[in-house]
Amino acid sequence: MRIFTSYWAKVRDFPKNLVGLNTTLYPPKWRPLGQDKRGIWVIDCPILKPGKECEGLCNGKCDPKHPNDCAFLDNYHEQLMKIDMDEFSSHLTDLYYEITEGENLDTIDFALIVFEAPTNPCSERWALQSWLRYNGIEVEEWHPNV
Repeated sequence: MRIFTSYWAKVRDFPKNLVGLNTTLYPPKWRPLGQDKRGIWVIDCPILKPGKECEGLCNGKCDPKHPNDCAFLDNYHEQLMKIDMDEFSSHLTDLYYEITEGENLDTIDFALIVFEAPTNPCSERWALQSWLRYNGIEVEEWHPNV
């Protein structure tokens, strides 16, 4: 099981063994949560959604667009740092077995989904990747050839 970051526009390219975990407050209207007609799962992940400490801190018009200068991303990163990694890992492991058995798959990977493309440095992706690496978990951006 590997963990990636990705964004909503790429969900259309996910293979069946890549399960999306929604980290956004609201998924786009064009792709509701659950399993789509191709069998691709996107599951809500409330623990990774920006919390109350982040409310009202981002209007989407950052200048300059740099994660180190963003109060929203700073607060979001602090929120992630409070998560019990053992509990989160246990939840992912349970989800892993539930989906591999239910879908008859040998293995699956997870993609933490944000809205912004990887070319946008002002994205929750930065905080998610930093938090996972801090906890010793390798993470990279998902690409169709992975």
